[in-house]
Amino acid sequence: MNRRIIVNILVAFLASISVILIINSAFKEKVSISDLSSKEALELIFIGIIINAVCILIDGFKLYMIASTLKGNIRYIDALESCFLYSFFSAITPSSMGGQPFQIYFLTKKGMKSETATSIIIFRTFEYLLIVLGIDVYALVFIIPKLSEWNIGKTMIALGFASSLLSTGFTWLAMIRPDIFKYIIASLKKIKGLKIFIERWEGKVYVWIDNLKLSANELLKNRRIVLIDFSLMLILILIYSYLLFLPIVGLTGLKINFLTFFSVQILLSSLASYIPTPGASGGIEAIFYTSFKASVLSSRFLLVGITIYRITTYYMIIAAGIPVVFKNRNLLFGGKGER
Repeated sequence: MNRRIIVNILVAFLASISVILIINSAFKEKVSISDLSSKEALELIFIGIIINAVCILIDGFKLYMIASTLKGNIRYIDALESCFLYSFFSAITPSSMGGQPFQIYFLTKKGMKSETATSIIIFRTFEYLLIVLGIDVYALVFIIPKLSEWNIGKTMIALGFASSLLSTGFTWLAMIRPDIFKYIIASLKKIKGLKIFIERWEGKVYVWIDNLKLSANELLKNRRIVLIDFSLMLILILIYSYLLFLPIVGLTGLKINFLTFFSVQILLSSLASYIPTPGASGGIEAIFYTSFKASVLSSRFLLVGITIYRITTYYMIIAAGIPVVFKNRNLLFGGKGER
């Protein structure tokens, strides 16, 4: 396996574990092996792994459906591995930024045109951001004002919402008006010393941008497919929220309905996703812990519940992703792929 990936995996584990240890020390809360090996905890971990596996199967179907619409010649197993490795590389790269670029690279290696792969990933990113933005607006208007025990400052909420809004807007612009990059390239050419360098690849890039726009337009014309894909994305976001709701409510007895919890959790995740650690490791645990601590009777069991959530959605993804990366090592790090 590539040495850089091994380093990223180690850093991801250490960052997440370090924050849990810091929480243990600062707040005198401890998650022991016996806590995680209890019958209730093991049942929650098992259920979480099964649910997460189902989510990946659904996500693979989403990608396969969109790729088929654009005549991207990939198999369902290719789409499935692509989604799984997207989660893996998001988990081991700072602020989860490596997932989308790697997914484009992987799909291209599997024989899909790069502009088709790029338009698919931009669309998938946009639909996720748009749904999250809608949930954030709902949370800010209807949920947050009613929570007197809310522990995140207004500045952080404002920054998180502004980041979500800007990300959604930029992704939408990149999807429907990719030719904006032509203007950026033209502006860069005016910088002394860049003109000769840019002119070497300028023509090919302009053709690629035009093909990207055609691909995106072709996808957006299939309204039925877009509606189905949006619906499935919303279902996936709800399920991933339930993966945190289940252990926290089950272990702490937190009195909160799922809709309220879902809205708060998505807003918190929006804030945590910008933390510059691999997979936002550590930051997610800290933000969830400090935000829900005042609402539960046992903050120790809250930390246990958050740790179970991270085991099923983070550590298990990394552990299971290692053999998948190894299986595709020639495709990823060599010159030839496998069909």
